Amino acid sequence: MGELPTSILDFTSADRRKDGFWVTKLAYYMLWFEFLAVSPSYELARRFRAGTLRDSDKDKLPDDFDAVLSVYDDLGNVQRVLFPIWWRKVGLIRFGFEGEPPQVRRIAYLPHTKSKRPELTDRVEQFIDGAWTAQGRQRSVVIAIPVGLPKGRITRQVNAILDKVPDDQKNLIEPKAQYPLLGQRHHKDTLFRYLGALWMRSAMRSQSLWRIGARAKLSDTYSPVLDYSGPRARGEDGYDREMMAILTSRALRRGRMIAENAARGRFPVYERNENAVEIDYSYLYKLIAGRKRWKREEIKRIKRHEHGL
Repeated sequence: MGELPTSILDFTSADRRKDGFWVTKLAYYMLWFEFLAVSPSYELARRFRAGTLRDSDKDKLPDDFDAVLSVYDDLGNVQRVLFPIWWRKVGLIRFGFEGEPPQVRRIAYLPHTKSKRPELTDRVEQFIDGAWTAQGRQRSVVIAIPVGLPKGRITRQVNAILDKVPDDQKNLIEPKAQYPLLGQRHHKDTLFRYLGALWMRSAMRSQSLWRIGARAKLSDTYSPVLDYSGPRARGEDGYDREMMAILTSRALRRGRMIAENAARGRFPVYERNENAVEIDYSYLYKLIAGRKRWKREEIKRIKRHEHGL
């Protein structure tokens, strides 16, 4: 029996595997969703599809706007939907892998017998046509395990067999998803820091970069020793402020590129995109504030409904 949610906002194992699709790294897709919400290209696509694009915005449309619109048509408006609901309606289908996740499977059990030869042909064919195909026809080793052996000995012998498989044959065959995760798998905490830098920059538009970085806690080294709200101490922390400003500038640059690449169906990559739209931080702040207010009210509404109020 699957895990039962206590609220529509709770995630369960069913949110990672449903209707022939599955995922493992749900946190990365949640970050993708949040980066879309701060992408200026994606916001232009939202307003374009809503018919609210201003004449002054038409000059901002990137040369590859058709590509952004294509992604928007697949993933939809992320400004006025809660992630758990969006994930079930849109995310799992667009980001999920088709088929079944690879796992160790039991094909058959051979009982002790002296009277007849066990028939395995049907069981093997069922595995080949069923689970093996559904899991992406992964490279597999068929092993006979005498179940009466101690588990430690079984483990050692299985490991010895696997060690003989060439290293270049040990990689899983990547399943297909409409929008797969790409590039170097950056740690999700690093991605969240880049996102937080964009959020903080929109709220502290007139502040120095080092203050923004300290407030966003971009550096485990420099953020704790810099008081983002205090007066600037002359000379004493000059080096720390300079390094913090450099780190903040890099985080903002990478965060913007991650958001703009996400709007084009590529995540999480911060390689330079020539068609990336500049961020209007004043507008972004209003967008973030409005989204926060809506989310608070929507969560309250759902909770009242769940309790019959």
